[in-house]
Amino acid sequence: MSIEPIGFIVLLLGVLSMLNGARFAITALCLSTLFGAAAALQLPALGGSSIQPSHLLVLFLVMTALLRPVQTQAMLASIAYPGPGFWFACYILFSVVSSFFLPRIFAGATLVYSSARDATGMMSTVAAPLAPGSSNLSQSVYLLGDLACFAVVAGFARLGYARFIARQLIVASIVCFAFAIIDIATFQAGQSHLLDIIRNANYTMHTAETIHGFKRIVGPFPEASSYGAVALAYFAFTLMLWLERVQGRLAGLATLLIGPTIVLCTSTTAYVAGAFIVCMFLLFCLKRLIGGPATTPHMTFLAITLFFIPCAVIALSLIPDAWDSIAGLLTTTVSDKLQSQSGEERTAWNTLALIAFVDTATFGAGLGTVRASSFIAALLSNVGLTGTLLFVAFVYSLVRASGRYTFGDRETHAIGHAAVMASIAQIGSAAISGSGTDLGLLFSTSAGLAAGCLAGPYVPNRRPLEASASFIRAPMGSAR
Repeated sequence: MSIEPIGFIVLLLGVLSMLNGARFAITALCLSTLFGAAAALQLPALGGSSIQPSHLLVLFLVMTALLRPVQTQAMLASIAYPGPGFWFACYILFSVVSSFFLPRIFAGATLVYSSARDATGMMSTVAAPLAPGSSNLSQSVYLLGDLACFAVVAGFARLGYARFIARQLIVASIVCFAFAIIDIATFQAGQSHLLDIIRNANYTMHTAETIHGFKRIVGPFPEASSYGAVALAYFAFTLMLWLERVQGRLAGLATLLIGPTIVLCTSTTAYVAGAFIVCMFLLFCLKRLIGGPATTPHMTFLAITLFFIPCAVIALSLIPDAWDSIAGLLTTTVSDKLQSQSGEERTAWNTLALIAFVDTATFGAGLGTVRASSFIAALLSNVGLTGTLLFVAFVYSLVRASGRYTFGDRETHAIGHAAVMASIAQIGSAAISGSGTDLGLLFSTSAGLAAGCLAGPYVPNRRPLEASASFIRAPMGSAR
C-alpha cells in the first residue's frame, strides 16, 4: 500500500473531522465525492485498486459518529425495520455474502467480462470463465462503505443536520461547476497536466477528448459520463430545492450554473438520463399547477421547458453553422452511439452479463464478478434475482416514504424530496452506463439524507431510571 500526496490531506481532514464533529465531517465528505479520478491510497496487492478520498473519509465519518453516543444511536436507528435503511442494509449484506460463495459455487459455469483489474489497473477486454477475483473483496468493501455512509448521513439528518447537509451539497454542486470551467480552461491552454494531482487513480483517463469541436467535460472525474452523472444528480437536487423555495437563492444559482455543463459535457448518459429527469420535473410542476399549490418557480420552470427552450432550438436552426455542430454532436452521442466501437463493447458486456444471470439459475455470479454496462444488468448478473428484489424494495420504500411523509416541517420534506430526486437521477444514469452495482458515495449521501428527512426526528433513548420515573408520574392510559 502506498499513500498518495492527496492521501495525506485526506488523513488530516479525517482527524479534524473526529475532533470537530458532524458539521466538519459532512463538509469534507460532500466535497470529497467530487474527486472521482483521485486516489488517496494505491493497493497493488489488490490488482492495483485505488482508494478514493471519499471512501477513506467514510472511515473517519463513522468514527466521528461512534465517538458520540447519540449520533451512534441515530446511525443504528436509521437502518432499523421497516425504513428504507433496513432494505438497503439487507441488499448490501446479501451482496457481500454473495461475493464469497457464488463465484466459487458457479466457477466455470459461464463466460464473463471480469470486474477485476490487473497490476496496471486495466480490466480485461476478453471474456473468461467465471472465477473468484480481487474485485469480489474490493467491491464488498466499497458497498460496506456505502452502507456506513448512508447510516451516518441518515442519522445526522434525523438529529437536525438536514439543512446543513443540503447546503453542503449545494456548495458541492457549485464546486463541480468550477471544476468544469477549470477543465475547459486548462485544456484550451494546453495545461491539462495541472490537474494530474487529482487524476492520479489507477483508471483509464479520457480527459482530452473532443466531439465535433466540443471539449468533453470531465472535471475531476476520469470520463465525461462520470461527470455528467454527478452533475445531473446535483442538478436534480438543487432544482427541486429551488422549486420548493428552500434555500432558494443559493439553490437557484447552483441550478443555473450546473445545468449548462450537463448539456456541454457531451455524455450520452447525461443526455438520456437528463431527458428522463426533466420529464419527471415537468410532471411534478404540472401536478402542482393542476392540484396546487403552484408557486412562481413552478411556473417559471414550465415556461422555460415548454416555451423558451423550443424557441431557442428554432432560433438555432436558423444559424446553419451552430445547428450543424449541435446536430452532429447529438447524432454522435445519441443516435450513433450503439454503432460505435464503445457501443458495441458495452452491448457485448450486457449480453454476457444477462447470459451469466441465466446460466447461474438467476442466483447471480456474486458481487464484483461480472462487469456490465448497465446497472440493471450488473444487478441481475452479480447479485441475482434476490439481490435485485432487495434493491427494488429499498427504492420503493424510499419513494413511498416521500409520498407519505407526515413528520416535521415543509422545509425538511422538501429537502427529503430533493434528495429522492437526486437518488433517482443517479439510478437512471447508472441504468444506462453503470458497470457495477456500486452507485457510489454520492448516492449513499443523497439516499441517506432522504431517508433521514422522511423518517422524522430522532429522539435519543432516555436512561432507564429517568424513563421509569416518567412512567410512574404519567397518568394511567395517557398517550406517550
